[in-house]
Amino acid sequence: MAITLMGKRTFCELAKSENAANCYPTTKNYVFTHTKLSHKGFIAINSDVITFVKHLDQQQNIWVIGGNTILAPLLNHNMVDYLILQIAPVLLGNGIPLFSQNEVLKRFHLDKVAKYGQFAELTYHKLIPSV
Repeated sequence: MAITLMGKRTFCELAKSENAANCYPTTKNYVFTHTKLSHKGFIAINSDVITFVKHLDQQQNIWVIGGNTILAPLLNHNMVDYLILQIAPVLLGNGIPLFSQNEVLKRFHLDKVAKYGQFAELTYHKLIPSV
């Protein structure tokens, strides 16, 4: 079973739907927050994302949903193997930046481009730097 990781703001957007538990019914869903959650299908985590991920099974597929709060620390610690970016024709205005990790160059290689209606999906894998 894959898992999802998201921050409180991303979760709050999901929770606005009629049945948030149906958004990701086949994954174990963790929300990084300092408050309690009362939504079926979501588990509140009051922990550092790096510490939490290090304790997960290394063979586990982890899907980071949302923005920079969860993704940047993982990028900073070289813990992201794949980037799958989905682009929607909606501008959010004051959204959370997707990338703002430290000024360390990260290289990824484009593997696949897919179209789903009005959505574009770009799949990249991490390039291992040559020594």
